[in-house]
Amino acid sequence: MTFFCRFSVGFRLIWALVGMFALTSALAVGQRGAQASTFPAVMLSDLHFDPFHDPSKVPQLVKAPAEQWDAILKQPDSPTQAADFAVVQEACHSKQSTDSPYLLFESALAQAKSQAAGARFVTVSGDLIVHELDCRYRAALHLAPATTDDQSISAAFAEKATVFVMKEVEAAFPKTPVYLALGNNDSRCGHNRLDARDAYLKATGQAMIDGLVDVSAAERALALTTYESAGYYAVTMAAPMKKTRLLVVDDTYMMAQYENCEADAKDRKGAQEQIEWLGKELDAARQRGERVWVLGHVPPTVNTEKAVAKGKAICAPGAKSVSTFLYSDALAETLESHADVVTLALFGHTHMDELHLLGAGKSAVPMKVVASVSPVSGNLPSVTIGKVAPVTSELADYAVFLASNTTGAGTTWTREYSFDETYHETAFTGSSLQDLIGRFRADLPGTTPETQAYEQHFFKGGGLAALALGTYWQGYVCSMDHPDAESFKSCACSALRPVR
Repeated sequence: MTFFCRFSVGFRLIWALVGMFALTSALAVGQRGAQASTFPAVMLSDLHFDPFHDPSKVPQLVKAPAEQWDAILKQPDSPTQAADFAVVQEACHSKQSTDSPYLLFESALAQAKSQAAGARFVTVSGDLIVHELDCRYRAALHLAPATTDDQSISAAFAEKATVFVMKEVEAAFPKTPVYLALGNNDSRCGHNRLDARDAYLKATGQAMIDGLVDVSAAERALALTTYESAGYYAVTMAAPMKKTRLLVVDDTYMMAQYENCEADAKDRKGAQEQIEWLGKELDAARQRGERVWVLGHVPPTVNTEKAVAKGKAICAPGAKSVSTFLYSDALAETLESHADVVTLALFGHTHMDELHLLGAGKSAVPMKVVASVSPVSGNLPSVTIGKVAPVTSELADYAVFLASNTTGAGTTWTREYSFDETYHETAFTGSSLQDLIGRFRADLPGTTPETQAYEQHFFKGGGLAALALGTYWQGYVCSMDHPDAESFKSCACSALRPVR
């Protein structure tokens, strides 16, 4: 009897251990299955390709079609490259840092391809071409400086440069959908300026369409029509994404500082057309039970850099309202009112690595501001590689890779951080961002590893920008989930104080 009892207990113990082993194995398989159910995607922003880095090549680029630019740009730099480029920088009152020369542009694409083997799509959040293109064009060709705001002399070159960038990205990822948005520097007539139905859109439309791999002919035709109207379009995202639409906007037309090419700041036709279209597209997606990604350039938020730089001055009696990037809250409000549909919003423009939340509650829209390839802000270049869950259309994770220098010459890239490891959230969703921002807000002294990681990664390469962010951390946190001026000011003025 004693033997039987011991045998019975031992037998049950063995089966318990077997069960525990089976459960552990099942969990491991489940985790591997969840991992296997995601795929890589490339997320780039603010490429700002500079074709004037070696001014001696510019006459050749002017004469050659975009298809021949690669061969020209691959040639060794001229012996006077540095001196010639310095003249261009001086003539255009440029920042001390530079945009992306050819070598850096190509290095970033090669790194993105290397780190995202098997990428199923690429997104580019606008600003494809260099700052101050017209001034640089004139200086490189030794033409007289402009005496008016007419930039028609460089318009054809701006169009060719844009097509070149589009085609280079597409060539780096053959047979892969490339979803491109335009930015506020992507124009034939200057920074923050573009006409509706502009010739620039007509000239670059086909190159954009060529990247829409595995999109139906009907959707490609409609996308070309709307892109040529005001730079926006909609497509069904290719497999393995399931029942997911991509809505691309050109919110240059919505900027607070927007003017058309005739310098009319009151022309809001392009903005109004897109907002109306966006609302209809989101309503239709909701009715069809689809999920939506939104891709644009200028984030629909307050201009955090200016607001935080002013510190408590924004709270003084009679202080002017906090500036926003866009002239109205229409884009943010449209997205917030469709938070049950919009799974992710991707933007750029600030050149910083940011996260934001549009709306409140667990159905709010998660918004990723992708850091720039261009080092023009004094930052190091970076590329972002996402991990996407196709069944839910969620951004499950992302990792950022950082360049060792700003030139592309001898550049090495290292993994800077990943979202899940750094912020301890399993996916980039409205719910996870609400939790994370809540932890940021609770960290008044800014001492937790998560807060310090955000401050470190915000500006690539550290420096004064990261220091300023830490100094007014609580005020900055307000911008993460208060996209409009009044709610941001209310939040910031109850929290904004130098704490370090």
